Amino acid sequence: MESPVRFVGPENFEREITTEEKPVLLVCVPRNEQFFEVLRIVERIAKRCGQKLKVCLLEEGFIRPFQERYGVFGTPTFLILVKGEERNRLLGLADEETLMHFITTN
Repeated sequence: MESPVRFVGPENFEREITTEEKPVLLVCVPRNEQFFEVLRIVERIAKRCGQKLKVCLLEEGFIRPFQERYGVFGTPTFLILVKGEERNRLLGLADEETLMHFITTN
């Protein structure tokens, strides 16, 4: 089964993020011990909010350039972007309820 989360790198960043009409939850998390936990949470979020929200995860090799561009200094970081413009961010590991609250209040 295909994941409802889109992976984003330099080759598709503009198409997936900056030209997207609906808000995007962009997740910046390295492939460490937290990765699969975060992936499960954001997949559930994507299934719940798929009509109103696009959920994207940065590809491993694109994390550092992205961090420099957007001033991301810690991970995991969750960003709400609209047409590539940051609306809000949440730093640190979040459970599904906390992440849903973050999304729905932005």
